[in-house]
Amino acid sequence: MLKNELTNAELLVMKCIWDTPKDLVLSEIVTMVNDRYHKDWKPQTVSTYLAHLVQKGFLKMTRNGKIYTYHPLVMEVDYRTKEMNNFVNFWGGGSPSEFLSAFFGSNDIDSKELEQIRDLIDGMGK
Repeated sequence: MLKNELTNAELLVMKCIWDTPKDLVLSEIVTMVNDRYHKDWKPQTVSTYLAHLVQKGFLKMTRNGKIYTYHPLVMEVDYRTKEMNNFVNFWGGGSPSEFLSAFFGSNDIDSKELEQIRDLIDGMGK
């Protein structure tokens, strides 16, 4: 069970790591986060976030000579599932239908998207 929460900054770093199939080094992560999320973070800033992620058990840091590589210990799907459950519990009182009712009541959903959602729901019963 995942107990630790990620800050928004840590989540941006983790998303870059999750989206890459190989272990990354600091310079790659800095470039990715800055390019993808229009940040201007320095290596020291990203290094601090990486240290927190290691402490929280989300990443494994391995030394290869003078360079450290980072490998995810928590899968994206596991974290996303936990966060979605927390979101539904908080905003929907634990009821997915209540959550979806609130969501659909506050968002414009076009007919194509609505049909895709119906297909997803219909497929869950199979």
